[in-house]
Amino acid sequence: MVERGLIALAVGLIAGGTSAFMMPWLIRLAARYDILSYPTEPRQVHRRPLPRIGGPGIFLGFVTGLALSFVLPVERFPIEIERIALLVIGSGLVVGSVLYDDLMGLRPLPKLLWQIAAAAIIILPRLRGPEHGLVIEQFRNPFGGMTTLPLIIAVLFTFFWIVGMMNTVNFLDGLDGLAGTVVTIACVVLFLHTFFRPAGNPQFTISLLPMALGAATLGFLVFNWHPARILMGDSGAMFLGYALAVTAIIGGAKIATALLVLWLPILDVAWLILYRLRLGRSPMAADRSHLHHRLLDRGWSQRQIVGLFAVVSSAFGAAALLLSGPLVKLLVLSAAGILGLVALALLARQTPKAAATTEQSVNQPVLPQPPRRS
Repeated sequence: MVERGLIALAVGLIAGGTSAFMMPWLIRLAARYDILSYPTEPRQVHRRPLPRIGGPGIFLGFVTGLALSFVLPVERFPIEIERIALLVIGSGLVVGSVLYDDLMGLRPLPKLLWQIAAAAIIILPRLRGPEHGLVIEQFRNPFGGMTTLPLIIAVLFTFFWIVGMMNTVNFLDGLDGLAGTVVTIACVVLFLHTFFRPAGNPQFTISLLPMALGAATLGFLVFNWHPARILMGDSGAMFLGYALAVTAIIGGAKIATALLVLWLPILDVAWLILYRLRLGRSPMAADRSHLHHRLLDRGWSQRQIVGLFAVVSSAFGAAALLLSGPLVKLLVLSAAGILGLVALALLARQTPKAAATTEQSVNQPVLPQPPRRS
């Protein structure tokens, strides 16, 4: 156990150190080539141009940590090695394609197709046989036993899981440190879940994935905590959602654990979709309807909002580790979902206390958008 702990610590230090080392270099690169996010939209909360290419640095930290784990004495099964290779390839596709979107811009449909393509890298090899690829075929039934899905249903469900998680984290990335904090907490919970549980059969090799991902995110957070010096951009948010989704299922479906930790942002996304559809708007429309925007408009500070999300995610993460059995987790998720929807509905009906402040901040003069690159 001590040796495994030291290996996990080494992976975390290298992943976090690499990510943190990359950020000052990316900040200088963004300033030199004008790869900045200009505050030209009301939903943007920063009031000065910020670098928006933190994602590649997080990705590099994650990959470096994983690479170290293959140098250290860590024994893996061939199917696990293949899945990790697919995860790295898919993550590279996510970072590359969405970074292009960050720099040049993509329409929503091509962006969605790239997300589906990245998910396909993980899923479609399963069609070669059970020893290849990764799909959510089995999970513990809350009412006892294991539930096995038909392959076509498992494939579709896994597509929905990965693409949905990518967009959830991307929607969450609206305040300094918010998405990074929640993802880091989720990685801590998944690490503890796999390193120490299930009892008598810990998944040590799997635990190195959330360790590397969480540490790389933490290295970025040092520069992203309010007031931020760099943003992760859509490339970073999409990558974190993708890697987190795959990490949660790569050694057995830990869907309930991931859902509990990400309960608040997932609930916010579900509420937004219903709320926008009720108003006749596109569910993918960008506006200030997110929970963190509503709280900001009511006078909360960015650090207070991030603290709220951190406390809620940590509390539900602890519940995921301590609760015994999927039925109890299902009941907790159901009860929390109902209470959360009621709270969001009440919040939506109230007039923001800081509406005037928000309107004033939106009308503040901001730096103009640079000329569009040809």
